[in-house]
Amino acid sequence: MSRWIAATMAGLVLMAQPAGAAPRGPTTSPEGNPVGPGAPAPAAAPAPVVRRAPPPPPPPPQPTTVEGLVVTARPAAPPVDTVSAFVAEVSAPTANGRLARWDRKICPGVIGLKPPYGQVLIDRIAAVSAVVGLETGAPGCKANMVIIATDDSQALAKSIVDRNPSVFARWERGMSRGEKALGAFVETPTPVRWWHVTRTMTADGQSYTQGSSVRVRSVGRLRANTRDDFNHVIILIDVKRVGVIRFEALADYITMIGLAQIEPNADLGGARSIIGLFADRDSGAEPARGLTEWDAAYLLGLYSANRDVVRGSRQERDIARRMLQQLGTPVSSTEPSE
Repeated sequence: MSRWIAATMAGLVLMAQPAGAAPRGPTTSPEGNPVGPGAPAPAAAPAPVVRRAPPPPPPPPQPTTVEGLVVTARPAAPPVDTVSAFVAEVSAPTANGRLARWDRKICPGVIGLKPPYGQVLIDRIAAVSAVVGLETGAPGCKANMVIIATDDSQALAKSIVDRNPSVFARWERGMSRGEKALGAFVETPTPVRWWHVTRTMTADGQSYTQGSSVRVRSVGRLRANTRDDFNHVIILIDVKRVGVIRFEALADYITMIGLAQIEPNADLGGARSIIGLFADRDSGAEPARGLTEWDAAYLLGLYSANRDVVRGSRQERDIARRMLQQLGTPVSSTEPSE
């Protein structure tokens, strides 16, 4: 499977369209006043009045910073059922019914963005990956997270699926979400679309294919002899459909869907998440400016959950439990029963 990258990258470079003009900066000052040509001149400042300065207010609570993620003071902890529903809604299981994740190392590659923006995107993916325990490959590594910016993602998706069906594991059983999901990947007109290809590994990380012989441990009711790892991910950014959006928010959105297999049509149920970036923007709501506390807790939960499970529902419970710990809810008696 490793040879798909060199051939595919070469083909995709030729097909990918330039991302177009770089995102435009704000047209207001940090205080919200109009700036630039044609803006009214600021009013003259009144004469200063000398008076004794009042005592300084107490300093605000400082955020707790984790390399790449910032967790600030939060409101009351969410209900347990709300967190569990969020996990179940956003998690897209593999064909084997489990939740896949990267194992140890990733290598993001960007096509179609101007180099400064591509580097910002790669740096953000690397920073968050480090938090969840992943290593990012050095420059020149073989890309397994391919991110392509184009002005017509639907045409590009159809072209590369038709020309390179094996890249999408179209005929490989158990390595993708199937033909129906692949059709939605091609046909759904979204600002960003993604496709994850997984591989089945033994529980201790040996490569495994159907019919091969490997040494496994004894079988249990709750633990499996295999797990699902990401083999590669393809992410297409449609710069026309993305429209006007903060690039930092877009980078975090891509980071989220690159590190976890997210359900494209997830109903967030009011949870604040970068996953709702475009839905919030299009509905007139203020979208998240980056990964939220819920998003950070989900990723940390995914990358600490048991991987060698029989059913993905056990992983979802692991994730929900970790999220509740991160979000401040006691979990001593909240774990759902089998």
